[in-house]
Amino acid sequence: MPDTDGMKTPVSGPRIQPRPSETPKPALPRNEVKPAPQPKAARADSVGVSKFDSGKGRAGNVALSSPVTAPAAGGIAPGSYPTAADVKAIAAMKDPVARNYAITQGYHDLSDAMGKLVGDDNANWATFGTWASKQAGVSIRGEDMPKIFTDVLKGAGGVMGPLGKVDDFLRKLGLPSLPLGDLGAAGQKALARVSEEIAGGNQFVFNEIGQEFARFVDTFKGDTKPDPAKLQKYLDSFPKDKPLLREAFGHYAQAMTEKDPNKKAELMLLANNKIGLHEQTQLTPYVERALNAPVKEIFRDILKQSVEGAINGLPFPANLAGKAALKSGAVDALLNPVVDGVASVFRGLATEHMMKLAVPGGALKIGNDLPPPKGMESTLFPPHLRTIQNPELKALLGKLDHSPDSLKGTAAKDWSKLGQRMDYIIDLFRTRQSDPHLFDQPFGRATTYPLPNAPR
Repeated sequence: MPDTDGMKTPVSGPRIQPRPSETPKPALPRNEVKPAPQPKAARADSVGVSKFDSGKGRAGNVALSSPVTAPAAGGIAPGSYPTAADVKAIAAMKDPVARNYAITQGYHDLSDAMGKLVGDDNANWATFGTWASKQAGVSIRGEDMPKIFTDVLKGAGGVMGPLGKVDDFLRKLGLPSLPLGDLGAAGQKALARVSEEIAGGNQFVFNEIGQEFARFVDTFKGDTKPDPAKLQKYLDSFPKDKPLLREAFGHYAQAMTEKDPNKKAELMLLANNKIGLHEQTQLTPYVERALNAPVKEIFRDILKQSVEGAINGLPFPANLAGKAALKSGAVDALLNPVVDGVASVFRGLATEHMMKLAVPGGALKIGNDLPPPKGMESTLFPPHLRTIQNPELKALLGKLDHSPDSLKGTAAKDWSKLGQRMDYIIDLFRTRQSDPHLFDQPFGRATTYPLPNAPR
């Protein structure tokens, strides 16, 4: 397991206690809540609209301490989720935008199939992967960034002052001012480099982990009782260099038959955290390249080409002074503070643009402390996860959670640091694991597999 800095043991948070009454009541199981009046209805498949948004097709929650019932066997329709071969085909798509849409939808459909196997009271890793991929698509498409960039530049004193000196130089040569459009073009090119790394990471993770989710569903769909020999054979098929994935899917298999809702929630969180750690370790080079894209070089090249082109376009002998300034380095000296200012503005916007995580109905800013879910401002975590009893989960949280049982200090100020990423992610998983809206359709429509026309 990678070293993720600082190791602490979580301090157990307060348990939910029954309200005192005049007549003593039997002790409740840990994290007990009052039963809901209606039993939970099985999730019905929806087409074109999220059942959670519409309020239809889903009854009120059952008591969280009720025994967990296994999903009905055979409830996963053929073609309703991508097989391992479909995952490979999607990952092979050449168009990064179309591929991201297919990946995001594929994660949702794998998550939904997992929900039918393991139960949908707890989100699985693919459930969270749906929304992370949807947010990655915003960066891959570069939505709104160029306009925001040029708008911010207009008010950036650290850019406009040095740019004014460049414009004074150009005017003395009889040339027009350097247009902000050139800076916008440079920003577009720099963003393309960042987006390329995000798209590459999105593709890599889906191809690797998506296949494992598909393989899990293919292996266990239709099973009505545990088969230890089958499970062992499945686990033995994992490569030796992917121990976290092997362990995580083993926990999902345990969760399939676990009747205690508290133990089940903890198994799901343990599996989600292990896949998250594997994923983020694999993503580190993509994150580093995205955050360390050669922004200054990109801006310097485009701005200098613009000035050189204008000077070379002057007739002789009017171009002599400009050429002399280029040769002497005077133009570079004028452009350097502009490049520094523009690069600083771009990095701030790109970080803000990238460091968000889509969730149903909005987005979380990763550079801020994780906010508690609505209605959990005082408890922070859903009932089954307010105290942690599973020893292995306790140990893992002790290594990864630098603010045990708290959301203070979860902000990831440097997304290139694995420890900071995981500190945020594990609390994200723990606080949102029981949110049913995570199972919403990301694009409001259903998909069947294999996808037509893939790869493209």
